[in-house]
Amino acid sequence: MKIDFNYKFITLDGKIIPERPDEEIVDKDGKKTTKKYPTLTLKKVSENVLLGQETDGDGKPKEMSGAKKCERYDLAFRIHKATAKDLADLQVEEIALLKKLIAMAYSTLIVGQAFGILDPHGAAEKEIKSKEEPESQVASEGEESKR
Repeated sequence: MKIDFNYKFITLDGKIIPERPDEEIVDKDGKKTTKKYPTLTLKKVSENVLLGQETDGDGKPKEMSGAKKCERYDLAFRIHKATAKDLADLQVEEIALLKKLIAMAYSTLIVGQAFGILDPHGAAEKEIKSKEEPESQVASEGEESKR
């Protein structure tokens, strides 16, 4: 699925969300300036979660093989190279991984928007669920007898 990772996150009021809040900086002469940060994009959020250390429920780093880290790096690099003209093409499993990692690392406001862009029809969830939980014959037969 082709995805535009240049999506800019917004507040519920429609205001652009920066990567970090503005900072007031005071130089050695006492002059104050405001440092403004760039807009938070789906690209930045995705790179952050893919390149960061995944943790367990207690905040301890999870063990991850070098091969898995390389897979995440490769995906982050593909997303980083994507442009508005040349969208990143992700597989269902890659979308599911991004959704999982973003949900663990970001607030509801970011997660809701990210999921809407990454998987507007819930295809990744349906695909993963069907692989994990095959429908049993008993349930199918029981449903047919109701009809």
